[in-house]
Amino acid sequence: IHEAMEQQSISVSKAGIVTSLQARCAVIAAANPIRGKYQPSLTFSQNVDLTEPILSRFDVLCVVKDTVNAERDERLAEFVVGSHMRSHPNASELEQTTEQDKRDLVPQELLRKYILYARQHVRPRLDGMNQRKISDLYAKLRAQSRATNSVPVTPRHVESILRMAEAHARMHLRGTVREDDVNMAVRVVLQSFVDTQKFSVVKTVRQAFKKFLSFGKDDNDLLCHILTDLARVEAQYQEKAQGHRPDLVEVDVKEFRQKAEDVGVYDLSDFFESDPFHSQGFAREGDKIVRSSDDL
Repeated sequence: IHEAMEQQSISVSKAGIVTSLQARCAVIAAANPIRGKYQPSLTFSQNVDLTEPILSRFDVLCVVKDTVNAERDERLAEFVVGSHMRSHPNASELEQTTEQDKRDLVPQELLRKYILYARQHVRPRLDGMNQRKISDLYAKLRAQSRATNSVPVTPRHVESILRMAEAHARMHLRGTVREDDVNMAVRVVLQSFVDTQKFSVVKTVRQAFKKFLSFGKDDNDLLCHILTDLARVEAQYQEKAQGHRPDLVEVDVKEFRQKAEDVGVYDLSDFFESDPFHSQGFAREGDKIVRSSDDL
């Protein structure tokens, strides 16, 4: 696996055949803890007994822990039982239909075509990328890695960030890597780095990279604040223009989108479906966002 990940080739010397085969593909590997259960008091390399040169060649390291959670365990048990019931040869069509099948899912054929199109026709450029941000992050990661004696951080981690940023942009069919693509890649790499730390230093490391790890998590509160300010300004303008406060305040979606892009948020679809959006009394009607002026 070392040669395949370093040189993208595999050497074969067997039955009189000596050759080298191309191995240009993504590598997904799984390893079980050497003690049967992951020990948070040990480093990642001590748990899986893999050498640091091999670990440093993976873009992302995911630690899957078997934690006790009553709700999650119940859902898992229901899934296993339901899977056995649906796979029975005499199961009816109704029994074979799951809750997931009832949702509006993307057909596999369409998803396959989408991925194929993105791979063949989309080549995102790194124009205008914040290079200083990545270089500062790399320097901090190196310092933390040395201080905590954890997974070594090498220039490959910079390449990992660039690859994931390009992949995120390609997934959205964009020709240029944007700031949110880089932020997403940084958060994934950092979360991977934090998860591989010893339990005793996780809190310290997480605090050191708090501003990077919060990307994509607190956007709803920020967007609610921006939208409320726009609605309040619009209500004040209508009150001065008409001489009385309007019952409903309308905010143009395009104007709100521009404000959101100024703070690095480009996708508002999840926000319009979120609880904070509806709990604040907002509702979207076409290209307008409406809210009662009494709530402002």
